[in-house]
Amino acid sequence: MKKVFLSAFAIVFFLTLSQNVSAQWGDLFGSGGNSGKVELSSNENATLKWDVMEYNFGDIKQNEPKKIEYTFTNTGNKPVFITNAEASCGCTKLEYEKSPILPGKQGKISTIYDAKELGTFNKSITVYTSLDAPNDVFELRLNGNVVK
Repeated sequence: MKKVFLSAFAIVFFLTLSQNVSAQWGDLFGSGGNSGKVELSSNENATLKWDVMEYNFGDIKQNEPKKIEYTFTNTGNKPVFITNAEASCGCTKLEYEKSPILPGKQGKISTIYDAKELGTFNKSITVYTSLDAPNDVFELRLNGNVVK
């Protein structure tokens, strides 16, 4: 009897949890959250608005890594994914949002520039998104001068 009760409780619990997840993520999925497909196309009027697309550090000390966060807002009416982000060299490490950025919400791309080489630098980060071309790729920049 105890096993039957625990089994029934577990089934009710998981069904309730499943309905809550569907309700919370319903705007990502087709009709009621049951299709299992995330819509990546038909991003009418979808775009990302970047707070800053270029950082100029001026003079920075050698061997003192600098962290930068590029923040953006999804100003469209559909979720947007960052599908990939690439730095122009190995001296810049990247982390970016893997989950969808819902309409009106913010996302970020975090970078760390290692500042090992002396002299001026001008680096780029190419960001690929699920937006429709030609608005699907963004180029972020960071520059400055590494001194002793």
